[in-house]
Amino acid sequence: MKNSFFEKLLSGNNSLYDRLLAGVLSWLVPGAGYFLLGYYWRAVILGTLLLGTFWAGECLIGGFMAVTYEVHPVFFCLQAGNGLSTFIANGLWGTPVVINPGGTDNIQTDLPPYLNLGLLFCVVSGMLNILLVLHVLDVRTWNREERPSPEGPATTGKPGG
Repeated sequence: MKNSFFEKLLSGNNSLYDRLLAGVLSWLVPGAGYFLLGYYWRAVILGTLLLGTFWAGECLIGGFMAVTYEVHPVFFCLQAGNGLSTFIANGLWGTPVVINPGGTDNIQTDLPPYLNLGLLFCVVSGMLNILLVLHVLDVRTWNREERPSPEGPATTGKPGG
């Protein structure tokens, strides 16, 4: 097929709609935007690392205990950079349990031991995916002519080297 969607994306004759579509897909599934651009290994490696970091954080927290917007809106917005994974984990966790809202009389002591580390993993992977989405949206990422050539030795720019 000569006029496939992927060939149109990679031809350099793309519109803002094409870049936005790749950005949204990259947000929903980390690495999908790079896959559309033809960076297959980059897509697999970065997607695996980001999704692995997010789900490792979920497991460290103690199961499907994603941060919900009701419990902590800032952490939820930061981990929402993971796209679909955040909302799947949020749906699996269910309704948040708020113990003693507004009071500090009773401190909850039955929290998972690695709660902070798990939250850190989830939030950092979400923020890193936002950086990948921004890179996919960048026009320079779409230009085939500016991509480095895989054949031939690398040059340092110095004469004779």
